[in-house]
Amino acid sequence: QNVDYFIANSENVARRIKKFYRRDATVIYPPVDIPKNESRIRNQESEGSYYLTGGRLARPKNTDLIVQTFKGLEMPLKIFGRTFAGHDSLFKIHNSNIEFLGEVTEEGKSELMRNAKAYIFASEDEDFGITPVEAMAVGTPVIAYKSGGVLESVIEQKTGIFFDELTAQSLKNAIERFNNTQFDTEYIVKHAS
Repeated sequence: QNVDYFIANSENVARRIKKFYRRDATVIYPPVDIPKNESRIRNQESEGSYYLTGGRLARPKNTDLIVQTFKGLEMPLKIFGRTFAGHDSLFKIHNSNIEFLGEVTEEGKSELMRNAKAYIFASEDEDFGITPVEAMAVGTPVIAYKSGGVLESVIEQKTGIFFDELTAQSLKNAIERFNNTQFDTEYIVKHAS
């Protein structure tokens, strides 16, 4: 009760502060770098050749759900990052359309995001979710589980597509909707900024 001023990284976290501490919080969203060089932003005509997910590969991120979904699809999926808290079983799956890249540099991550068809984010009740915004910063749309901080950063059918349930079928349906939606790269980058 002696805190003078609460700052939250999303409305999602501000609601938690209100619930548990009964105090208001000012929201200051985390910053992302918007590339200054046009060549580092996705080309409007580019559709990307693969789907991408990654980051800290821990159970709450539901990377296993994404992998499970793509095991049943004939679409390429690339996954970057490292396992966390014993989530090593992901790397034991061998499908020709699923590629585990391990840890990548910031520049490598940006390159992967720029060339991806979409960035997939399946975290449940994530505080903010910086990787979807990083993807949007280079012009790549997002397919995200409709929960947590991404509700503040992703705009349905403008910067991405949501899926409502943490099931392979719900994600598959979102991918189908995504493939039937046109996205404006310039709008996506502007929104991220």
